[in-house]
Amino acid sequence: MSKLIFTKDRTENSIGFIGGGINKISRNIWPKIPLTETYQTHLCTLFPNFFRNGSLPANRNISIFISIEEHALGGVKESISSKYTINQKDDLKLLSEGYSQVIIYDINDNKEDLNLSTIVLDRKYFEISTNNESDMEKEHLFFEEHGMGMDISKLQSIPYFEQDIITPSPKHQFYLQLLEEDIETKFRIFQRGIGYFYLDRNIKKLNSGDNAGLFFIQNT
Repeated sequence: MSKLIFTKDRTENSIGFIGGGINKISRNIWPKIPLTETYQTHLCTLFPNFFRNGSLPANRNISIFISIEEHALGGVKESISSKYTINQKDDLKLLSEGYSQVIIYDINDNKEDLNLSTIVLDRKYFEISTNNESDMEKEHLFFEEHGMGMDISKLQSIPYFEQDIITPSPKHQFYLQLLEEDIETKFRIFQRGIGYFYLDRNIKKLNSGDNAGLFFIQNT
């Protein structure tokens, strides 16, 4: 397990970032909320060094987008985020509707941020904790006691599920777990839950603009 730590500014150890715009993506790749002309919100972007096995070429990034709309009473509309809320395995079919998108794309030479969404999350960078051995020991003990991984933001290892254990097809591998409080607290974009990213194992065969995995949330 590799625990994630979040920083305001990019460092030499950054492996991705949360929120803000993207300055290396083409406009025609940015996904829209299904059945609308509204663009999805950029959740996070993963740099090539996010994948320690070198599976993502140096000229490509992967970005995760989610459909969110602000609620008049505060927060976001549950009716939209429920479209990618997976509390039991049968819910996985919801993801085919495209309310969350994981896009792989060629990095272009744009220098200015592109942001097409109405709701923009604050920018944060993330990197792997240097206390890896201790974190792995904590994860091991937690698994022995609870039968699942720790409820922290982390790279790989074993997910912590708020509801049922979710196992997508063998084509997908668990790669990232994000806690809502590490991202933002204004909108409650995960409805006080946890976000999970599963990578398509065949990303080396994908074209720029293709879907590269699954992203969903789970909550109580």
